[in-house]
Amino acid sequence: MIFILLILSTINGIFALNNFADVPCGQRTNDRKAKVVGGEAAAKAEFPWIVSITRRGNHFCGGTLINKKYVMTAGHCLCTGSGNDHLAPASLKVTLSQHDLTKESSDAQVVNVKSIIVHPGYSCKKVKDDIAILELNEQVIWSQSIIPACLPAGSEQKAYSTFDNNLATVAGWGWINEERGKGGRAEILQKAKVNVIEIEKCRTWYKSQGKKTKIQEGQICAGYEQGGIDACWADSGGPLMIDANDQMMVVGVVSTGIGCARPYLPGIYTRVSEYIPWIRDVLQRR
Repeated sequence: MIFILLILSTINGIFALNNFADVPCGQRTNDRKAKVVGGEAAAKAEFPWIVSITRRGNHFCGGTLINKKYVMTAGHCLCTGSGNDHLAPASLKVTLSQHDLTKESSDAQVVNVKSIIVHPGYSCKKVKDDIAILELNEQVIWSQSIIPACLPAGSEQKAYSTFDNNLATVAGWGWINEERGKGGRAEILQKAKVNVIEIEKCRTWYKSQGKKTKIQEGQICAGYEQGGIDACWADSGGPLMIDANDQMMVVGVVSTGIGCARPYLPGIYTRVSEYIPWIRDVLQRR
């Protein structure tokens, strides 16, 4: 299996992309420049690597397609709620080229899950190492609406970045308001722009609100001081993305936070760059 590291110079600095697939990654076929709380509807195929993970026919988490057979998501998406037990692979399906959860798309692909690989450091009901890989039962077929994501350079690679103070995009089919009576789960894929916040500033903000949340180096904070825009429930596992010229890379996995879109409490994401060696190892071993 061949992995490609591409270094790009952008207006935001020099970024490097990891491509774990056999075709170009991170290319959008329908880009509307411009629920996720405080967001807007995405265009169909705007993020052709985002997937809907379903159980018993219902969407419950997002994910990111990284090559023909593997999807990256959050570890907590795969917990049963009983101790450290994980869901059975056979109980899950992954839908690609999904846009409207209420309609069957003619170009959608629904694939069964063969196996679940949760990061060995992750424990259910914890937030450290909240990342997992789903191995699909069959290879997906690339199309205009099904394209793999680029991932960032690992912490051990050239052009590694923390992406501090960069504008990022989060997307998903999650709740559009923390108070569920004020807005249900999104039916159309939603997107929103959030600012990547320096880790020390994020820790200070959480502490200012009396929160004892321990923000790890393996996490990214993204949001705004005043709140208002954030990921929310059922966005979990989905991508936090950064533009790199004509490509996008997935730099975070929706993981945790306190409520949704609250002031001084930005969303917390798993920092993908810290897990590139583990992802590479998983793909090479299988």
